[in-house]
Amino acid sequence: MSFSRRQFIQASGVALCASALPVRAYAAGPGVALPVPPLIESRRGQPVFLTLQRSHWSFTEGSKAQVWGINGLYLGPTVRVWNGDDVKLIYSNRLAEPVSMTISGLHLPGALAGGAPRLMSPGVDWAPVLPVRQAAATCWYHANTPNRMAPHVYNGLAGMWLVEDELSKSLPLPNHYGVDDFPLIIQDKRLDNFGSPQYDPPSSGGFVGDTLLVNGVQNPWVEVSRGWVRLRLLNASNSRCYQLQLSDGRPLNVIASDQGFLAAPVAVQQLSLAPGERREVLVDMSKGDEVSVTAGMPAGLVDRLRGLFEPSSILTSTLILTLRPTGLLPLMTDNLPMRLLADQVIEGSVSRTREFTLGDSIAGINGALWDMTRIDNTAQQGTFERWIIHADLPQSFHIQGVMFLIKNVNGAQPMAEDRGWKDTVWVDGSVELFVSFVQYSSDHFPFVYYSQTLEMADRGSAGQLLVQPAG
Repeated sequence: MSFSRRQFIQASGVALCASALPVRAYAAGPGVALPVPPLIESRRGQPVFLTLQRSHWSFTEGSKAQVWGINGLYLGPTVRVWNGDDVKLIYSNRLAEPVSMTISGLHLPGALAGGAPRLMSPGVDWAPVLPVRQAAATCWYHANTPNRMAPHVYNGLAGMWLVEDELSKSLPLPNHYGVDDFPLIIQDKRLDNFGSPQYDPPSSGGFVGDTLLVNGVQNPWVEVSRGWVRLRLLNASNSRCYQLQLSDGRPLNVIASDQGFLAAPVAVQQLSLAPGERREVLVDMSKGDEVSVTAGMPAGLVDRLRGLFEPSSILTSTLILTLRPTGLLPLMTDNLPMRLLADQVIEGSVSRTREFTLGDSIAGINGALWDMTRIDNTAQQGTFERWIIHADLPQSFHIQGVMFLIKNVNGAQPMAEDRGWKDTVWVDGSVELFVSFVQYSSDHFPFVYYSQTLEMADRGSAGQLLVQPAG
């Protein structure tokens, strides 16, 4: 394999400087300004148009790659809706192959959840009206095309979908989009000598790359005021789980998970982010010191040199984002609220227990491959069940149409930041979930639960769930 002059210079520079520079100094680098996806809002009955199409994007300076995206960009705009809205959404497929889309985290009946029954052929539109009836949450929309979810998300069919409500509007939290409230879509890719993404699915497990991207760029930075900054984190990688931390040791204050606010902020030194998982964190920039969000240690010299000649799964840089305070007065100066939600009383008992074993070297769930003509499990809307998920191969797991609480992880209590309502969970061993069936589905439009290691889902690690309507 040949390598470019740019790669040779990079490798030579690392060889010369590796012993002289601390890891954090190298990881920060000069970088580029963080691209903030455009914001689309559904207020006043305006339809939300999302056109799936080919585009061009610069992943590396001086080159443009062919990509997929939404509304002419790589990835998609951020959509913001409000609890109580009925949102007219118009998907238009202008790609050369069939695509289906879904919104993970949004509570919708099965007929509106997308997926195989809503496959859009090239040139075809789908225009559902979505009733938004849930608390504030950071969700995400993305391709879930049967057997093609992994390449379609990797190509760029993903974006954030934000739900706001009266509580989120009234809390003293940063909420000025692109000013003190930033969406961060995290992915790993493998780029060729010309800066184009390469996708070669492995025969087992999931795809991992060596280049970390946030909102489609490497090593981004953003200027912020000296106050609280809110980061909405989405792991849109195919299979990689990240361990996030701040470069100077200050805490990440976790305020929300997949399905909305935690009861109270949780300060952590390190935060896991599994594929498909969303978290909202606050960073205190009041002292005016620059800080970076990182995802562990980057590759060392030997691994970086080896990566020029053979595919590597070790990230060459682990920088998520550098926050650069400007000295401007903050928009939000209040102290961190002690409580975000009132105590929730859950009325209802567990109606049954189910166990699921996710495949590892061989795909499937409980030994069966996904079959769109088969309903694997049936539940009742408004009930609660205990689901125990086992996985020898660590992987993320998502359930459509529900929300759940993590009851234990390998027999231990979940971490404090994992005690809110969720729809996606990292499974390394076993987890026990308390599942609430908030929406209904049907034989023709079932919900799907699947491995969020997208290649595993494409190979058949998925099942179908019929939730019968209440009453």
